[in-house]
Amino acid sequence: MKVISLLKSCNNKNLLSEHVLCNINIAEEYNIETGLSQDSFVIDGGFADNNSVIKQLSTNGLVLLDNRVTVWEEADFCIDVAGDSILMEFMLNGDPVPDDLTGKRPYSAIGLHNLRFTNKLNKVYRLNRNTTLDSFHILLSKNYYYKLIGKTSKVQNELADHIENNVSFELSENYFPMTFDIAGIINEVRSCTRTGSFHRLCLEIKILQLLLLQFEQYHNMIVHLPSKQNLHPDDVEKIKLAKNILDDSYNNPPTIKQLSQLVGVNESKLKAGFKTMFNTTIHSYVLKLRMDKANQLVKAQNLQVQEVAMELGYKNPSHFSAAFKKHFGFLPTEMI
Repeated sequence: MKVISLLKSCNNKNLLSEHVLCNINIAEEYNIETGLSQDSFVIDGGFADNNSVIKQLSTNGLVLLDNRVTVWEEADFCIDVAGDSILMEFMLNGDPVPDDLTGKRPYSAIGLHNLRFTNKLNKVYRLNRNTTLDSFHILLSKNYYYKLIGKTSKVQNELADHIENNVSFELSENYFPMTFDIAGIINEVRSCTRTGSFHRLCLEIKILQLLLLQFEQYHNMIVHLPSKQNLHPDDVEKIKLAKNILDDSYNNPPTIKQLSQLVGVNESKLKAGFKTMFNTTIHSYVLKLRMDKANQLVKAQNLQVQEVAMELGYKNPSHFSAAFKKHFGFLPTEMI
């Protein structure tokens, strides 16, 4: 498997000025004893922020590209894969306009993900001026993938059939909305401090968790959705917007009635659709947002419980402490 990730920036669109960031050959076979190789690529050329970086983890049958890039001028972020691969694609933030050279139509890339098998991939994300791309790509060889999920596993029958027949396939043509659990696992991979064999084992566990969540959402939204609820594409977009509103206002979230009015969908459809798309209720989603943020604040900052409670929108610190203990099993004061 050959993987190339690059940026290009040029005033003359008929010319390609390429900045190659990584060019890797990966052995197809799976070998648990092979360690992880880690590299970072800083983007130069004057068209990207100095803090822009692409981090790469690789081993036999695996390449992980962690991309956080801010560009001042128009630029292309490209992934070119020659040969068979399973691509786990996560677009966490940014507003690139994908220009997939296989002919797929563009899509919004804010908080989306997909899983595909491809014989050959040439994917280009076109970045506008002064934009940021925050993406996370995991490329697996067939052997590596089958070590994580067996060929006979029922959760991935359709994908396995396409892999065996060597036919390209993607779980969703329009991509799935990012869930809080998926974003949380990606953050755990990014912040992992383990080394050596423990780092590789941790990474494999997290990749398997991500695959589980991708397939679970696929079954909820594609396989079983028709029998549960027929969501119109417009309603799907409105429910995605509702999630974005909650992400931005978890410390003072709107009521379900207010949220339904903000996005223009009735309450019952909003509640049922949110549960179907994100596998959680609106109330549970907001609670998890607040508790995960509380955990970050308690760990990373020297704040009193009262200050954390106020930051998260709790008027009574005791109510916050009770919610924290119910969620994590211990009081915030036991961490400070």
